[in-house]
Amino acid sequence: MITFASPLFFLILLAIVLRIVLLKKDRLESLGSFEFSSLNLVRNQRSLRALSSSIPLILETIGWLLLVTALARPQRVTSIASDDRLGIDIVLAIDSSGSMAAEDFRPRNRFTVATDLISKFVDGRVNDRIGIVTFGARAATRVPITYDREIVRERLDSFQIGENGDGTAIGHAIATSVNRLRNSKSRSKVIILVTDGVNNAGSIEPATAAALAARYGIRIHAIGVGSRDREVPIPVKVQNRFTGEIETMIQYVRGELDEELMTAISRETGGSYFRATDPTALERVFARIDTLERVKLTAPKLTRVDELFRVPLAWSLALLAISILAGETIWMRLTA
Repeated sequence: MITFASPLFFLILLAIVLRIVLLKKDRLESLGSFEFSSLNLVRNQRSLRALSSSIPLILETIGWLLLVTALARPQRVTSIASDDRLGIDIVLAIDSSGSMAAEDFRPRNRFTVATDLISKFVDGRVNDRIGIVTFGARAATRVPITYDREIVRERLDSFQIGENGDGTAIGHAIATSVNRLRNSKSRSKVIILVTDGVNNAGSIEPATAAALAARYGIRIHAIGVGSRDREVPIPVKVQNRFTGEIETMIQYVRGELDEELMTAISRETGGSYFRATDPTALERVFARIDTLERVKLTAPKLTRVDELFRVPLAWSLALLAISILAGETIWMRLTA
């Protein structure tokens, strides 16, 4: 969009129009005695001279118009961001410990189902900034909070069970997520914690990390995944002691999930605790969180302003110079 920073300079146009009218009036009066000449040749010569003598005035007038335009400072204003943005800052803390390989979410394991549903959840949060933390015996930031959905999806596809060690450091995972969000300027900051275990690793207690999150105004929604009250199959890689080859064996273990801790963490921060015992339930949980976390935020309107006065200024100076020189030289001789 083209705008003018100082439009009041256009008032000068009134003076330019008045000058043209007065000059035209004077010229008509000076040529009036030849209007009814009986000699066509003389009349045509006078008309040609009158037209030629007007060229410096035309160039000068265009020059003044361009100069006034330059003084009014034309600008091209480009909007970079919309006035309003629906969105929040979210960090997803995903348990990647060995127990997430449990195959009670058939035909796939807990971890694969969780990452697939997280990917769909992320796709639906087009105006949010998303970060990813994975944890086992230790926690690590895998994606700093970003608007780039492509990077988030690519990283989700690359995660592996056991890459953060064997254990479940829930406190460390929350503290790492808080560190990603603590400097956020967003009015709404959320951690979504997905785990199937109990806190058995790390040097930070979950209650301490939750209190830290509450201090920074960060809500924690905790999701406990896994079947209730039954043993579940977990594939375990072991080395065959006779052949030395790595083989996969199925072990049946009873899952441990500290729901009391998850509930306390959520309540401490103003969030909610959800239990998902199968893929359908987990999908419903993410849909519920998606509904809960919709906050209208006002984003600053960003614009880019390009100054355009240089071109009309250059042309105006050139035309004014030509009109002055021409009036004093070439056209003076033509109209003599």
